[in-house]
Amino acid sequence: MPPDPFAGIPADIQAFRDGWAEITDHGHPYEVVLARDFSNDYLAERICGTFRNMGDKVTSSLVSLGKEVSRASILELLLGDVAIVRLEQFTTEMLVKRNFPPLVPYEYREFLYTRWYRSRFNLSNDKSFSHFMPPLSRSLDIIIMDPHRFATIQSCTRGFSQAGRTGSEDSDVWMEAGATLRKLNELEVAIFSRSASNLLNHGNGSIVVDDELIASRASDVEQKVVSNRKAGKEGPVADCIACALSSVLLGMRLRVKNDPENVEQLLHTLPLSTASGNDLEVAFDRGYGKLSSVEAIASRNLHVVTVAGTLGSRHPFNTPDEWISTLNKWKTKRGVDQQKILSWTLLCENWNHRRGRSATNKASVNLQAFNAVSLQQAQTRA
Repeated sequence: MPPDPFAGIPADIQAFRDGWAEITDHGHPYEVVLARDFSNDYLAERICGTFRNMGDKVTSSLVSLGKEVSRASILELLLGDVAIVRLEQFTTEMLVKRNFPPLVPYEYREFLYTRWYRSRFNLSNDKSFSHFMPPLSRSLDIIIMDPHRFATIQSCTRGFSQAGRTGSEDSDVWMEAGATLRKLNELEVAIFSRSASNLLNHGNGSIVVDDELIASRASDVEQKVVSNRKAGKEGPVADCIACALSSVLLGMRLRVKNDPENVEQLLHTLPLSTASGNDLEVAFDRGYGKLSSVEAIASRNLHVVTVAGTLGSRHPFNTPDEWISTLNKWKTKRGVDQQKILSWTLLCENWNHRRGRSATNKASVNLQAFNAVSLQQAQTRA
């Protein structure tokens, strides 16, 4: 056996055995707080501060634009003109391409309002428009779009330009396969920019970073994920940022292949300030707390909360026994060949007996290389 049982494991997934330096202002590294006291002293102040901040910022923005504070004006403020103009442009291009009448002023806004109204009914378009939406619309004095025009605009809605893709001109080019999701990034930023600037509480707010599976059966979506926890749901995955206290979505960015900095790029879309008076807390879900993301947040004078996994976190709370047990379960689940690892271990013992310490060092190096390759292959298969 190699002299160190951890020698064959890559350094980035070893348990942290050197200890951590605990930094505290009052001399007590840990403090036990009852759930009731935590809710009263910690959450209540942040929740009240978040909603007061939202109301003050939205009111100030509307007053500066000379608009009355109402539900309609708030919705118009948060949606923004940039996103609407781009959606109108891209959708009109597809309508014209399919020989449908182009959009007229404010028609796409009417489509969006009808779409949100339609989402309240878990029925088909035909049943919703024929049986349920008209009577409610008359009682609530709501104008809804013609169902045929609604279906046409919905099928032609696009998130990026279709110009130069018709194939009828010499200058037209083929759309690059596997690149449609990233083309939506400009629209993603435009849609959430108003919400992020008006609803984010820098003073004492709390935001979370998590992923969301977006159901889609479209054939041109180049990357889809199937979730065992969500039956019948498949589609692309987006990294999202939301307010933990108000459940308001503040930003999202679709994942694509070969883009390890997706979360960092998403964080850059938020108007995060580095002022010393900020007390904003950023919480990462399990799997997001890698060092680069934590450093990017900490460098902006913000609090960071993340989950320390047994493998990879190098946290002192994870004992060697827990680490070894979790690693064995991971290897079994991912299909790492335990028999080959045992064979290499026996080979190391043989070299140690026949050739002395130099051979042992050589075997240890080979065992490290084998374990690294085995783990990499298991991750690829997973």
